[in-house]
Amino acid sequence: MDATQVRPGLFVTRDYALWLERERTLAISDLHLGYEGAMQEAGVAIPRRQKGVMLERLDRLLTKYEPEKVLVNGDFKHEFSRNLEEEWKDVQDVLDFLHKRTVPVLVRGNHDNYLMTILSKKGLDLHRKVELGGYTFVHGHDDPGVSGPLVLGHEHPAVKLRDELGAVISLPAFVVQDDLVLLPAFSPLALGVDVTERPKLSPLLRDRDLSDARVIAIDDATGLMDFGRVRNLERG
Repeated sequence: MDATQVRPGLFVTRDYALWLERERTLAISDLHLGYEGAMQEAGVAIPRRQKGVMLERLDRLLTKYEPEKVLVNGDFKHEFSRNLEEEWKDVQDVLDFLHKRTVPVLVRGNHDNYLMTILSKKGLDLHRKVELGGYTFVHGHDDPGVSGPLVLGHEHPAVKLRDELGAVISLPAFVVQDDLVLLPAFSPLALGVDVTERPKLSPLLRDRDLSDARVIAIDDATGLMDFGRVRNLERG
């Protein structure tokens, strides 16, 4: 399954994006561009592959949906303290790719320190929140005093499964309630956090009961997989 409607005009897709049909907008979160460079600075060498994977996903999404806007709901980049050289290049490459085909809209995440240095050269702003389609889009690392239906990033939700050998398989997932959508991390390198885990990272979720939330996971080979409610996974 490539996409499924979770609210009127609101679709989750196998390419890690939320599609707001009436607003002609795709929403993604947590790209963490530059992650490989940050790991290299810490003495851990990993292949630089995630930008290519994400550009392929974006190309599929832009080709299929032809959105007017792409909203990035926080953590466009990874390094907290400064703009690393490779990170700077990766961010510019992805922004240029988007800018040629749509309008990028960026929400500030907790990793997006110094991102404005890059955005200002492109004439783009960095928003604390964006209201669209009856939802308020915020990253979720702090509480900006919002109320009403929310779309959050930051959590990197995932379904954790064990195979017959005991190995843990992690499937990135959307988590959906009546007035809430948690977006999966768009980065293929971001570690997923089990949807049943408590407490949640975001202060906006600390007092929220997610047991009845719907979990729709992504398997790159087969597409979307509906796991039902969080409570069912907690029992399993």
